[in-house]
Amino acid sequence: MSIGIGGVNVGFTGELDDGFEKGFGSLFARRYLPDVSMGLRGRSDVLIERFRGETFRVFSAVYDHLGRDEYKIESAVPSAYGNEAPVFFILQAAARAGAKVGRIFVTDSVGVVARNGKAVLFVGYPHTGKSTMSVLALASGMPVLSTENTVVEVRDGGLYIVGGTDVLVYDPRVEGIYEVEVPYDEQTRSGYRIKDLRGDDRRRRLLEGGVEIDMIVLLHAAFNCMEASFSLITGRKVRKTLWYFSTALMKGLDYYEPMPLHVPMSEGISKNLRLFLETASESYSGRMFEAFGNHRAVFERVFEMEFP
Repeated sequence: MSIGIGGVNVGFTGELDDGFEKGFGSLFARRYLPDVSMGLRGRSDVLIERFRGETFRVFSAVYDHLGRDEYKIESAVPSAYGNEAPVFFILQAAARAGAKVGRIFVTDSVGVVARNGKAVLFVGYPHTGKSTMSVLALASGMPVLSTENTVVEVRDGGLYIVGGTDVLVYDPRVEGIYEVEVPYDEQTRSGYRIKDLRGDDRRRRLLEGGVEIDMIVLLHAAFNCMEASFSLITGRKVRKTLWYFSTALMKGLDYYEPMPLHVPMSEGISKNLRLFLETASESYSGRMFEAFGNHRAVFERVFEMEFP
């Protein structure tokens, strides 16, 4: 059997009778793994042979063997707080496999569908306001396509969101500060709220066809800021900025124990990344902004903008 992650088919062999595969379908795993689907059949893009163990390690990695990547790992069942490493390992493996077929996994990002039916892609380093943007969008009735990692394809000279994570974890202070309310499903140990978007049929239908990105926003927002200011990003800075967010998962910058893999970047991956970055530079130089300020002020200014 296999599981799907962002359109990548990940197959498992080896010692699996303890529910190892099911661990990747948990709320914790789906916070980071886009579009997890269980029980798939067919040829795998990634094949993982698993051996039971108390610690996590990858002791064999073979790339592009008969068109797929193959790994041998030792691991316990993946779980939040206890054994998180296999989740971030499989995210790295899926990101590499996705890039080979032009599905770029963009980290630290959320996608929101605006009133015009197109998407705004927010990117930003941790604690810069992306989850708060998602809460404000949900409270305004706007579909949220991705909550942490976004899958993007190049189509017809534009960028399209075709997948993304569907578990939103957010600071409950956003509801009191901005006077909004979003029903939530669970809470983390530290009191953050968890919203599961898997059952959102509108989101599912939008992703089936893909949603064109209308604007990209590099976010720097905080509760204690006032107003909002924007700076246009053009030319080389578009490519430089998006290079980080489109390669971080492959490079293992989403750290896991004992050490992320150093994966090779094949000619096919390099070609698809160049196409992604060139398309972003050519098509979004007038539609990519760096935004600073208060979450709500940034949110309102972004969705006031319209592009032909």
